Amino acid sequence: MVASWLAAERMAITVSFFDDTSVPEFREYRGIKHNVFVLEQGWQLPSESEAQRVAQDAFDPHSIFVIARAGGKAIGIARATMISDAFPHAEFFTGQMDREELRAVQSAVATVNAVAVLPEFRGRAVRVDGRAQTMTTGKALMVELTRRLHDKGAVVSLLTTSPGVAAVFFDHLGYYLIGPPFQSGGRTLINMGLGVHDTDHFREMGRGKRVGGGAPLYCLFQRTERVDPAREAYGGVLPQGACRQDSLCRNLLSPSRMTTAAGACQLPR
Repeated sequence: MVASWLAAERMAITVSFFDDTSVPEFREYRGIKHNVFVLEQGWQLPSESEAQRVAQDAFDPHSIFVIARAGGKAIGIARATMISDAFPHAEFFTGQMDREELRAVQSAVATVNAVAVLPEFRGRAVRVDGRAQTMTTGKALMVELTRRLHDKGAVVSLLTTSPGVAAVFFDHLGYYLIGPPFQSGGRTLINMGLGVHDTDHFREMGRGKRVGGGAPLYCLFQRTERVDPAREAYGGVLPQGACRQDSLCRNLLSPSRMTTAAGACQLPR
């Protein structure tokens, strides 16, 4: 009874997609991006200052966007781009994309950027589109975006983020650290990768499963490291398998549930 009452009291959100930069949702996306990355985190991004939103960039017309709303208010965003169409921050992934394992599936690789939730809505358990399960808005955005990428034929999702809390968030979704930390613009950053369609995100690949008819991706990811939540303040890492992936997200992203997609802190572009 108590659990049912708590679920009923949790904030309800909706999650939807768009890929047209002329719609009002795109202005809302750029507004949240400005608030989180420019005002809160201090990124230097081209902005329309008077309108309090970032300017459109060269990758936006080639991307899909997901937006979360609570009571009609836009509260969270994310963007994804198939790298065959455009590749934000391609220079960060030169070492990984030179590997045979990713070259074999290059046409099915996506990159995720600008994952952001307004501060007052972070960390709160929410109900998504009337579903029984609850999760945070950030996880809801990533789960639905991953589903949509699966529908578009993506088998690998890449992103760049900072060590610490942000990296732990993506680690819990099943992303793996795929390279050492590096410096850009005075910030320490890391690259992470996810197998979009696997129930256990790379654990199945560890038994030799192949993706897209190419080389097994576990060759790329098996030798990497997982983020250690217990030492997140130090950006610490432990050997692969040292921490458990979020079971709810693993369940929601299982192949049997990946049929149709429902209609924080990360590198902004």
